[in-house]
Amino acid sequence: MPNWIEVLKKGTFTAKSGKPVSFTEADLDAIAAGYDAAKAPAPLVFGHPEDSDPAFGWAEEFKRKGDILMARFKDVPEVVKTLVNNGHYKKVSISLAADKKTVRHVGLLGAVPPAVPGLADVKFSEGESLTIEMSSKEETNMPTVEELKKQLEDEEKARKEAEDRAKAAEDGKKAAETELSAIKDEASKTAVETKIEELISKGRILPANKDAVEAVALALGKTGDEIELSKGSGKKSLQDHFFDFLGTLPENGLLNEFSNPGDGKREEALPDDLMSKV
Repeated sequence: MPNWIEVLKKGTFTAKSGKPVSFTEADLDAIAAGYDAAKAPAPLVFGHPEDSDPAFGWAEEFKRKGDILMARFKDVPEVVKTLVNNGHYKKVSISLAADKKTVRHVGLLGAVPPAVPGLADVKFSEGESLTIEMSSKEETNMPTVEELKKQLEDEEKARKEAEDRAKAAEDGKKAAETELSAIKDEASKTAVETKIEELISKGRILPANKDAVEAVALALGKTGDEIELSKGSGKKSLQDHFFDFLGTLPENGLLNEFSNPGDGKREEALPDDLMSKV
């Protein structure tokens, strides 16, 4: 429940009795100044009680803010605070004694009062009184307390279900992203291995360097950066530039060492002096 609620304002109103009654800022100040919560506390009630009714709290203090009389309450049950905070009681009435400054009670108007056990009835003083209603807007067909509780439960259930659906969707999204990333990584690794095997077959790199070249190529591929090494050549990824560079390396000659010695070669004849000795 708000710390302060509006209960009366400057102006001319029609009291419950049908009589017009006017209040000035001075009248509002008099109500606030004359209120004594210790000697004559004003109860917070529901509706327009005439004789006695349960107190759902007590006015602790009144003050004027501009042309509005504000009230603060204490000992208000939590169920009443919740209902007021949720906007189920937008009408407020204040009952004053005939002197226009002694507060008899403050009433919340609207739905059926909630069932709060243990509240004692308050006996209201006899005599002429002025009951003035304050309303932010007209309300009809206000729900019962049971209906309000059911509405709050349904709203909480719907909120929890929405949170669960959102979490499930987020978990599914993360799982899909992880799976897609793994597929991309595997495809990238396969492409790199194919390029490396081609470089080895052409004698550009040694087989012993395969793992090191693969590690560097995969790391460069993860950066996603693109650069242009020479004007007009266009941008390429760092990985592509790396493989272009490896492709320009001279052959290492390793393949020639294992070629057939007789391929394309003619055997030279032995010298005559050696032939004579054979």
